[in-house]
Amino acid sequence: MKLTQLTQTAIALIVATTGAASADQFAIQTDKPVSGASKGLLETLDIREIDALEINGAHFIVLEAKNEGYVEAYIFGRRIDAKALYRLEADWTGAGLSSLPVEARSAFFLETICEFCTS
Repeated sequence: MKLTQLTQTAIALIVATTGAASADQFAIQTDKPVSGASKGLLETLDIREIDALEINGAHFIVLEAKNEGYVEAYIFGRRIDAKALYRLEADWTGAGLSSLPVEARSAFFLETICEFCTS
């Protein structure tokens, strides 16, 4: 009987951990500042806007999303003229990255494929 309970518990844990959606952070590069999205769009795409900033004349929107596809849907839905899309290699709000000057954080941008970017 204990083996059955152990197996059921193990299966429940596996389902719980694999079913959990992990999110990554991305930066969208634009030529001009872009205002925040509507609450409805953010909820529908399950995206969180983290920051909007300027680095050396380029504007960026930092987002948390499940993958690039969700970010591309955000770009398309907002009709953003995106120049490039980057995946962040570190947590934008984490202690390490947030302690750096904004200009130094761009070293953690890893360019990724973007179907809706006009670079």
